[in-house]
Amino acid sequence: MIKFFNLSRNKITLIKYVRFFLLGFVLVTPTLKLRAVSEKVSYYLDIKPVIQQHCQGCHQPALRQGNLDLTNYKEFVKGGKNGPAFVVGQPESSLVVGMIEGRHQPLMPLGGPPLEKKVVNQFRSWIRAGAKNDTPSQNKNLSNNAFPTYQLPPVITAMAYSPDGRLLAVSGYREILLHRSDGKGIEGRLVGVSDRLQSLDFTPDGQILVTAGGIPARFGELQFWEVQTRKLKHAVTVCKDTLFGASLSPNGSKVVFGCSDHTVRIHEISTGIEFLRTRHHENWVLGTQFGMDGKRIVSVGRDFAAKLMNAETGAFVENLNALRKELMAISRHPTRDAVVVGGEERIPYYYLMDRPSKMIAGDEATLIRKFQRQNGEIFVLEFSPDGKKLAVAGAAPKVTIYDVDTGDLLLTCEGHQAGIYAVAFHPKRNEIATAGFDGTVRIYELESGKILKKFIPVPLEKQAVLSN
Repeated sequence: MIKFFNLSRNKITLIKYVRFFLLGFVLVTPTLKLRAVSEKVSYYLDIKPVIQQHCQGCHQPALRQGNLDLTNYKEFVKGGKNGPAFVVGQPESSLVVGMIEGRHQPLMPLGGPPLEKKVVNQFRSWIRAGAKNDTPSQNKNLSNNAFPTYQLPPVITAMAYSPDGRLLAVSGYREILLHRSDGKGIEGRLVGVSDRLQSLDFTPDGQILVTAGGIPARFGELQFWEVQTRKLKHAVTVCKDTLFGASLSPNGSKVVFGCSDHTVRIHEISTGIEFLRTRHHENWVLGTQFGMDGKRIVSVGRDFAAKLMNAETGAFVENLNALRKELMAISRHPTRDAVVVGGEERIPYYYLMDRPSKMIAGDEATLIRKFQRQNGEIFVLEFSPDGKKLAVAGAAPKVTIYDVDTGDLLLTCEGHQAGIYAVAFHPKRNEIATAGFDGTVRIYELESGKILKKFIPVPLEKQAVLSN
């Protein structure tokens, strides 16, 4: 069983480190430093990271193409429908080497660029030296094929309602929990390989649930789940760090997201195949949105910029904003080409995506309004389905809701003990769900601000003691 232990909820620690948790930073132990070329190849440090980044998208318990699971050493040894993955001491006779070299078909990774020759040679050297598993003992018992067990509620980084309003998807540790939207029970648990899920989005027809996340400092991953069958349709590993700020095109055919390598990428939902990659940012990209017709995108990130781009060619159009401070959140109005952005400065800025032809670029004439300065950095922005309300949340333990047309403060949703990373308006009812660092989902009535339901979305072990 997977054991997940939360960090201390000391509030001083939260204030100091909450941004680093949200953005995917991890402490790297000295054992992960670069090593001399002459040292032996390590399964844990050399082979496993390559498998995680390039192979696990297709070969994991929830998908298991070729009846092969590569998420742990035991399953790697076992192999799949074509037999054992390798023969200890004999790289030339090992199936995995033949497939990543191209001697056996299909060439792996399937649909991706071939592995570099030095990486292939690492597989050869490891197998020749005995193919030993040097995974630290505390990590050997992790099973990706079991439901995680929890002693404390996990930090919640993403939530989404299904289009019909029946389900509320909530991120957990390596899993998505599908709750009834009234908070009265779990209907499904979708377990994958990514430790962290940064974004959850249902396609407009409600048939596919798309996630973006990964394992910090290891790989990013897109997952595409069939909602009705609770089956993983396909998964794609991308980049070398967690993915951020995913959103779907209006017709539900594509997903756009940001990466730590400064790129914005678009993938097709039906196939998972990359459609477009742009590199107009100068730092991590933390949020993205399609325009109403799906032909343009706006992205924000740590370089302070809200960049408008062509979603079909990748061409850069312009920066929508004056560069101030780091931007971590973006949301598009549901019925017009206008976006609100926010982040380190604590102020939500509301911009048009279209500039009249006579206006000079860079004059910020597309700014519609500045909303009230928040009590903490902004991590999430969300428009209500009718576009009349804007929810703002972040490091402060409350959600503020504004009238979009006037900028007036309408409501403050209180009750959280720490920062808030996920907000979702119910598509049918006058309600909003919020969640974050304290691991509790709260559902508020939008007229009064009253808490209608409060629940911990994961099943806790009986001995766990909680206070909320």
